Amino acid sequence: MTSALRMEAVQKSFRGYPVLRGIDWTVPAGRVCGLIGPNGAGKTTLLRLLLGLLWPDGGTIEVLGEPLGRERADLRERMQYVASQPTSLPPFRVDEWLHYASLAYRKWDASRAARMVDALGIAPRRSVRDLSAGQRTSLQVAVAVATRPDILLLDEPTNGLDVLVKGQVLKLVIDMAAAEGTTVVFATHHIDDVERLADRLAVLHDGRFIADDDLDAIKAGMKRLQVVFEGAWPAELEQDPRVVHVERRGKVAMLTVDGPIDSVAQTLRESGAILVEPIDLDLTEVFRAMMEREGLARAQLQWGDE
Repeated sequence: MTSALRMEAVQKSFRGYPVLRGIDWTVPAGRVCGLIGPNGAGKTTLLRLLLGLLWPDGGTIEVLGEPLGRERADLRERMQYVASQPTSLPPFRVDEWLHYASLAYRKWDASRAARMVDALGIAPRRSVRDLSAGQRTSLQVAVAVATRPDILLLDEPTNGLDVLVKGQVLKLVIDMAAAEGTTVVFATHHIDDVERLADRLAVLHDGRFIADDDLDAIKAGMKRLQVVFEGAWPAELEQDPRVVHVERRGKVAMLTVDGPIDSVAQTLRESGAILVEPIDLDLTEVFRAMMEREGLARAQLQWGDE
C-alpha cells in the first residue's frame, strides 16, 4: 500500500451549495500533510468525509487501500480525528474517559495515555466538562495518540493551546508519525506550524485543490525578484501572467513570480533592469501569493479616511 487516503471525483454540497467540487487527492502513507486554505474552503468537510462522519454526494473514498463504506468500523478504528472544539463532552472524569476509550480500542496504550495526561498537567479526577478549551483539545490528542492510529486527522489542533503545550503536542504527534509510520493530516490556519512540521502540503480553495505536492516543491515553485530600474518602469510586466504581484517603491520593485524565474529575470534585464535578485519566500508569503493569483487579494487595512 503506497497511499493512506485517496479521493476520486468527490463532491459534497449543503443545501444546494457546493463545498467540494470533484476532489481528486492522494495522501501517501506515512507522510505528514498540512491542509491549508481560506475560511470556507472546505477543509473540515473534507476531513469529516475521510472519517465517515459525512458521506459524499459523488465520487469514491479509499482508506488504507480499501473503500470506505458505512459498515467499515474496522477502518474507522484505525483512524483518529481531533477537532479543536468538540461539539459534545462526556459526563466523565478524565480517568473515566480514558478507561472508556481503553475498552473501545484494541491497540489502546494505557501507559502512553497516562504519560500524556501527566505531561499536559491534566488532573485525572477532574471533570472533562470543567477543563479549559486548551485542556480539552490536549486530552483529545492524548486519547487519539494512545489508540496508536494508522491515520491521524487534526482540525485546528493547536487552537486554545499556550505556547509550551502547543510545542509539546505537536512534537508528540510528529515523533509518533516518524517512529510508527502514522499518516497525519492537519488542517490549520497556523501556516508557520505547517512549514515547521509538514513534509507535504495541500492548498484548498473554493472546494478544489490549487496545490498538492511536497512542501519543498511548492515553495520552490514561487519566488520573489527584487528589481531596480533606472529608467521608466515597463508597464507590460504587470500584465505578464507569470507575475502574481508587483510592489513598487521608486526605482525598486518586488515581483512575486509563479513558476521558473529564469525567463522572467531575462525579460526584466532586456527591459532595462540594472539589478535582478531572487529572494526565497516563506510559506505564508507563498500562500498569500496563491490567494492573490486566485483573485483573493484583500485591500490593506488603513487608518483614516483614505
